[in-house]
Amino acid sequence: MNCLRLGIRFPVDFPVKVQWKTGLGKLRQMQGKITSMSGNGVFIQLPSQLRPNTRIVLTVSLPKEITKVPLKLRCQARVVHHTGTKTHPSGIGAVIDDYEFRAARTHPS
Repeated sequence: MNCLRLGIRFPVDFPVKVQWKTGLGKLRQMQGKITSMSGNGVFIQLPSQLRPNTRIVLTVSLPKEITKVPLKLRCQARVVHHTGTKTHPSGIGAVIDDYEFRAARTHPS
């Protein structure tokens, strides 16, 4: 598959929760790490692969050093490609179809 990248990719290091439904409709999730992002997509290192065209939900807690207040970014996305071999970590490229910012819940000190 030949993917056209639109925009500049920025290196980042954000933990992310990735959720998707199986073919039977069962909700699954795994933790990963976003290693680069652009205006319309992300690359995520994951412990296992997801197939292209899988619809996913990404949840990222954005650092207060960047946002000044605790925020979560929630994205509707779809996998466009995957990488990985037995000797290298798996990763997926995903296009972001929609997103929203939510106030992160904070625990009282």
